[in-house]
Amino acid sequence: MVHSDRWWHLLGFEYIDGRSADLTPGSADLPKVAACLHQLQAVPAPDLPIKRAEHRWRAYIDHPADLAQLAGNHLLHTDYNPDNILITDRAHIVDWAWPTRGAGWIDPALCALWLIVAGHTPADAESWAAQFPSWNAAFPPAVAAFIEANRRLWAEIASDDPDSWTTRVEVSAERWHRYRRS
Repeated sequence: MVHSDRWWHLLGFEYIDGRSADLTPGSADLPKVAACLHQLQAVPAPDLPIKRAEHRWRAYIDHPADLAQLAGNHLLHTDYNPDNILITDRAHIVDWAWPTRGAGWIDPALCALWLIVAGHTPADAESWAAQFPSWNAAFPPAVAAFIEANRRLWAEIASDDPDSWTTRVEVSAERWHRYRRS
């Protein structure tokens, strides 16, 4: 535990004997991931100084009205890389490096992007996301702007660090963006 003048910082660890999630189409892990995300959707963001979604993505969204749609009071994980989801008899979301406060539909959207990376079509990924009430309640132009923002974000990441996994995410974000525009 570290104490600074204003904050205490506490790290907690628990060993989980699990494996990384398989997000490919037809995987038996998908219902477990969905159940875990349903649980997370019910958790309000704690009263802690965590980044707000409208600040995290502001460099990638052009219109203030779309940016405002990212605001909310849900606790968001924001990084659904399969290595951040451990599978045992259930799914466990780990590695909370980017906790964010925002609209509840953002996490299903970010998970849908990783489903596309794993081989789902954008239509199938959106169909999977539709099991979450927050996704269904989202303002469609804001979702489209968010998908565009992630296309921009991953293009930047892949340009700065062009390895195979960042390129796969960039290509998937571009596919989803093209699907949404058609």
